[in-house]
Amino acid sequence: MRIFHLVFISVLLVALVVSGKKIAANLHQEAIQQATKNLELTRDIRIAQLNSEVKTMYSENRFWAESKLVKEGMSQVLKGWNLLSIDPKNTARKLYITDNPLFPNYTANYLNANDGSLYSASHEKIHKLLRGLTNNRGYYDVYLIANNGDIVYTVYKEDDYATNLLTGKYRDSTLAQGFREVQESTNLNHVALYDFTPYQPSNNKPASFILSSIVDNNNRTQGIIAFQLPTEALDKILKSVVTKNKKITIMAVGPDHLLRNRTEQEKIKEKQNNAAITKALEGKTGIENIIESDQKTYLTAYAPFNFSMNILGNTNKNTWGIIVKQDINEVLDPVNKHIKKWLSLLLGLALLSLLLSWLFTRGKEDLAITEEEETHRPV
Repeated sequence: MRIFHLVFISVLLVALVVSGKKIAANLHQEAIQQATKNLELTRDIRIAQLNSEVKTMYSENRFWAESKLVKEGMSQVLKGWNLLSIDPKNTARKLYITDNPLFPNYTANYLNANDGSLYSASHEKIHKLLRGLTNNRGYYDVYLIANNGDIVYTVYKEDDYATNLLTGKYRDSTLAQGFREVQESTNLNHVALYDFTPYQPSNNKPASFILSSIVDNNNRTQGIIAFQLPTEALDKILKSVVTKNKKITIMAVGPDHLLRNRTEQEKIKEKQNNAAITKALEGKTGIENIIESDQKTYLTAYAPFNFSMNILGNTNKNTWGIIVKQDINEVLDPVNKHIKKWLSLLLGLALLSLLLSWLFTRGKEDLAITEEEETHRPV
């Protein structure tokens, strides 16, 4: 019977191993399929939210460009600017930067330089309006730019204030590029949207600009209104999903391979490179396992997102790669724990069955010996 026990336990263990492998493979496949659906859904939702945010920025920029208050304010600011002095740029910088008692930390609270000029009076009126816009919508700054390229107004009076975008030191910036694009367009409603790049006047923080023309009632361009966009709005949309047992990292990567949002483990100034990012920037959509520089494997969903295509026409100048990824070990760990518990339970039942079988067999053997002894006992 001992041989029977050994054969029985061997067959049982082989069966457990074979069935365990099949069950584990099926459970792994189901877990990956579920994670794939989750990552793809997360990616698609975030892209939809980005589309909505860009359209909102476009609508707001056009709304304020067409606003009666902005048109009137721009007209008065320009009149005051031209009357300020022979060199209005230097005079304005002296009034609102050099001699500003609230510079540099609280310049947005400085309404009027109290120099008695028309410029300062009109500055106070438009400042109350546009400062409220930055506070309520989170724009980093708002600009009013004259047709000759002079920045005649900003909310925060950084170093680009009262400089010229055609001839000044920031003439090569994306703000200047956007200004020229709007000016050169034959469409008075044209909107220029420029991707995030380090912007020197803002301490080289990444900045994006959206610009359009302010047109008077006679269809003449008064100037241009521009919004400087911070990364905070993107960070809210592209925030990683963190729970007790998992973390889904979401990234937006620009054509320069730099992050457009900030994540915990990646820094915004470090270039990001892997196969998923390359494919997304090439306009491809998919999901696959990617081994990254930390030698971990990530299930990675990717897709392209054109920062400006939806509102400015089909252009590839602002294509991003949207990356949504999860460590494959995090995907499979819950399944592996479940499989271990299941195998432990089966092994325990098998051992219990073996013990009961052994006890039952042992009982029958003892009974047989007893009957045999009774048979051969002398009468």
